[in-house]
Amino acid sequence: MPQFTLHRYCSAPMLGATDRHFRQLARFLSQKALLYTELVHAQALVRGTYALTLPAQAQGAPVALQLAGGETQDLAQAAAIATPYGFSEINLNIGCPSPKGVAGQFGLCLMEDPPLVARCFRACRQATNLPVTIKCRLGSNPAYPWEKLLNFVELLAQEGCQTFIVHARKADLKRYDTHQNRSLVPLDYPAVYRLKELYPQLEWVINGNITNNEEAAAHLRYVDGVMLGRSLYHNLFLLEEVDRLFFALPTPKRTREEYLKERALPYIEREIAQGAPLSHFVRHLLGLYQYQRQATFWRRYLSQNAYKPGATLEVVYKALEEMASRS
Repeated sequence: MPQFTLHRYCSAPMLGATDRHFRQLARFLSQKALLYTELVHAQALVRGTYALTLPAQAQGAPVALQLAGGETQDLAQAAAIATPYGFSEINLNIGCPSPKGVAGQFGLCLMEDPPLVARCFRACRQATNLPVTIKCRLGSNPAYPWEKLLNFVELLAQEGCQTFIVHARKADLKRYDTHQNRSLVPLDYPAVYRLKELYPQLEWVINGNITNNEEAAAHLRYVDGVMLGRSLYHNLFLLEEVDRLFFALPTPKRTREEYLKERALPYIEREIAQGAPLSHFVRHLLGLYQYQRQATFWRRYLSQNAYKPGATLEVVYKALEEMASRS
């Protein structure tokens, strides 16, 4: 069997989306996709507000923890705290374009100060035996020079960074909000391909508006890995074929109904028995039938019924029955 990089197919870290329940529901579909946590600020680990949930975060490897922050001491302490819990890597977020990131001096604005990023990387690397990786963009503003990006890469490579996950666009922190910086700034996939050509010894993972597995496979002709974000979250069943298509594993094909009844719903039932509300899970499944004939009915029925007080798993079974009767 051919050897594939850990980062060959990744799900992107997304605030309010890629929590541990999403990752478990995704893991039932793919054993090989690298799943990222939501962005976790280093201070949340240092202060203990996030550390309380750590034992559940890396269930079903491989899982990467994404850390944000701009203080070397906090990042080092957070990396050390997270190390024993089974993560496959620690990823530093140097790409988040949110106003909170600018105000808190973390995320994309750190690309303006490559030496600081290098110090943050060094601090994490010295504090953990896990691989430390970088997620960034092509630049923090529309005029960000190519030469500055190359300097950024070379400085981090000198510190030992082997893997760069690059959202293939710059950002405009002055003109656009977080959502607009995900869509209005032009994509530049060839720039990431060029980085791979210039630094073939490094691992390059491309991110940004990759909408399906055909597009993902096309990118792999030029880079080492792909990362899908909202397109994957809103079309979860893309993962069903990932182990076969991207990792050459002879996994059997499953229908959406088989996935739900054999894996997802038994898990949800166990979690509900522990006190979790149905809505914590249903929101991750709204896109399960994306691009299927009954997709609109599925989303509408669950949205109208699964969020009611006292809603039980019978809501999901009823939706499946209704869809079967409409077939």
